[in-house]
Amino acid sequence: MTLTTSVREGPDLFRIAERLNPKRAFLFVSTILGRHIPVDPAEHRAALQQLAEGVAAQLLPGPVFVMGFAETAVGIGAGVFDCLRLSEPERKMGYLTTTRFAPTGAQEWFRIEESHSHAVEHLIFEPRPGVLHHGPDATLVIVDDEATTGATFAELAAGLKTKGLTFGRLILVTLTDWSDGQAEDAVRGILDDADVFSVTVQNGTWSWMPDETKTPLALPGSCNPSVKTWIPDSVQEFAAPRVGLSSSQIRQSGEDILSILEHNGFQLPDAGDRILVVGAGEHVWQPMLAAEALSERGFYTRFITTTRSPILPGDTIRHKLSFPDHYGQGFWMYMHNVVPAEWDRILFFTETGADGLCDTLLSALGQIDVIDGAGAISVLKPTEGMP
Repeated sequence: MTLTTSVREGPDLFRIAERLNPKRAFLFVSTILGRHIPVDPAEHRAALQQLAEGVAAQLLPGPVFVMGFAETAVGIGAGVFDCLRLSEPERKMGYLTTTRFAPTGAQEWFRIEESHSHAVEHLIFEPRPGVLHHGPDATLVIVDDEATTGATFAELAAGLKTKGLTFGRLILVTLTDWSDGQAEDAVRGILDDADVFSVTVQNGTWSWMPDETKTPLALPGSCNPSVKTWIPDSVQEFAAPRVGLSSSQIRQSGEDILSILEHNGFQLPDAGDRILVVGAGEHVWQPMLAAEALSERGFYTRFITTTRSPILPGDTIRHKLSFPDHYGQGFWMYMHNVVPAEWDRILFFTETGADGLCDTLLSALGQIDVIDGAGAISVLKPTEGMP
C-alpha cells in the first residue's frame, strides 16, 4: 500500500487497520470520529467546527440542506449542521440522514447502495416539515467520514435529483478525502449546473494491490438474533434523525439532555470518575452531546459507539467485542478499544432500550446505565441482565 497525505498540526487524524471485507481489506480508522476509538468530545467538536467553517465559506446566500450517511457519518453530519446553525441562526437549514431501519410513521423516499460497504443499502425517508430546503440559491451539503471514488456521493445526489430537487451548489464534506478530485468529478453535472466544492480536514491519495497469494477474508455471516425485532419510532425522544432536524426547531443541547436524564432519576457521576458514553449504531448524535456536556462540567469523559464494521484486532484495534445486534435482525455488532475496567461509569444510549442488549454485551461491560429512546434510565448488572 502507498499512502501520501497533507501535513497537518496536532495528533494523527487516522490509523490503519485490517478489516473483514473482501471488497477492501483495510480501513482508515479515525481518531476523532468516536466510532472505533474513544474520543474526547472537545476534540470531536473541534473537528466538526473546522468542517463547518469550511462549509460556511462556500455557502450560497439561500437555505442549506445537509445530509449524512448511516452509520458512520450520522453523527458528523448532525454535528456539521449543528455548528452551522449555531453560527448562522437566521438561515433556514435542515439535516437528514440515510438509515438502515424503517421507522413507523415515516414514508420511504428512495434508496441507494454503497458498493464497497459491509451493509450496502441506504434508506432515505421523507423529511419532516421544515427540514428540506432546495432551489437555485440553496446549498446541498453531503457529509461522510471519508471520500475515495465519490460513488456514494453521486448515488445520493442522483437520488435527490429524481425527486425533482434543485440546488445551486453542492459541497462534499469529509474528515479525510482520498479521492484526489474524483469525488467532485463524480457528482459534477448530476444536479445540472450546480457548483461543486469539497471541504475536508485532511486529504491525500492511496494505492493498494491485494496479495494474490492470499485468500481474501470473507465478511462475517449472520448470527442468531438474541432479542426481538425492533422497529424505530419516528417520534421517539432519543433517536437517530431519520426524518430530519430543522433549524426552526429549538436546538437540543447536551445540557438539555442531562436535564431530562436527571429528571428521570439519573445519578451524576462522582467527582474524579472516568466516564465512557456509548452510542449504539446510528444513535450517535445525542450521546455525543451528553458526553460533551459532562466533559464541560469537568468530568473526564470519552465517547464511542457500537458499529457494524468488522475489523481485525491489531495495533489499532487492541480490544474487540463481538455480539448480536441490538435490533434483533441477526447481524454482528462490535465495540472496539473499550476495556470496561478502565471506566468508573459507562452510560449506554440505545434506541432499543434495555431489552435490546444481549447477555454477551452486558457480561462484558459490567454495570452500566442504559438510556432508552424515551430517556428512561435502567441500571443493569451482568448478574441480572435486566433492569
